[in-house]
Amino acid sequence: MHNSKKSILCITHSQDTFPVEWVIEHLNSAGIEGIRLNSDQFPLHVQIGGSIRQSDFNSENVFVQSDVDTIISTKDWLIDESNIGAIWHRKNVVSDLSSALEGEILAQATRESESIKCALLCSLGDVFWLDHPNIQMASENKWLQLKLAKKAGLDIPATLFTNIPNQVKEFYKQCDGDIVAKMHTALTVSMGKPPAFVYTSKVTEEHLKDLSSLRFSPMIFQKRVKKQTELRIAYIDGHLFPAQVNLSSEDDKELLDWRKAPPTTSNWKHVDIPEDLIRKLRIFMASMNLKFGAIDIILDIENKYHFLEVNPAGEWGMLEAELGLPISEHIAQTLIKYSN
Repeated sequence: MHNSKKSILCITHSQDTFPVEWVIEHLNSAGIEGIRLNSDQFPLHVQIGGSIRQSDFNSENVFVQSDVDTIISTKDWLIDESNIGAIWHRKNVVSDLSSALEGEILAQATRESESIKCALLCSLGDVFWLDHPNIQMASENKWLQLKLAKKAGLDIPATLFTNIPNQVKEFYKQCDGDIVAKMHTALTVSMGKPPAFVYTSKVTEEHLKDLSSLRFSPMIFQKRVKKQTELRIAYIDGHLFPAQVNLSSEDDKELLDWRKAPPTTSNWKHVDIPEDLIRKLRIFMASMNLKFGAIDIILDIENKYHFLEVNPAGEWGMLEAELGLPISEHIAQTLIKYSN
């Protein structure tokens, strides 16, 4: 690392694609070294070491030197935390050690590796994070999201989080039998259309006859919004980049979740959103302590916007690829802006 300017660390994983490279290209073009850290390559191909030594004091017993340091390296590069100006935390993925270990040793080594990796990375010195993993994790709380969205003045669908069957039946009646069910957590880490993903689904009277599975796994229930379209909005430090999903057939438009649509029938188009919505989303994101997020919104048939959720590390590459929205550029600019 010979650049006099501090480098920016981009934490992702080895299967991540073009969005990371876009951001790094913008950083490099600005004369800042962007370093890609594939989190799943630790500990086999990434080395991380943290050291704490006795502190130095001057003759007046005043602390004069910090002796805490973390070094990260691969076969291609090495950097210590004093040379890191900012960190973009895109994704952390647990390493797969199954090629080298098995059984209980594999399980223990995986747990220990993940624990040490997160302990050291999350404790990196006084640098700007976009966003810190602890903030991202806290922001995954969808109940908190909805409460703070409502407080910010955003419209949200009537919602029920529960494992109580009678509550679901009563909610179904209150919403005139027009409700959907969804999970609090996703079963996949991408925005694709894999079969393992559990999508938003309509609740029918047949479902109400057997809600025993709620004993094992509570769910989220919401009044169905009669939608005109769906939006994904990339939010970066107060800047909003909205896009509207474009479903090519009337059948696709009736889907409760646009991700169910075949890849050939959904794409994105430019859309403008009102200043009042922008203002409320800025208030909401500030209350979540997030400088980045992928926000999902429904526009109903009466032109009313309904907040669904924000993904603190959500996907946006398809918006830039299809529409040319300068999302990666703004991510790079934000990292540079706040870099030490």
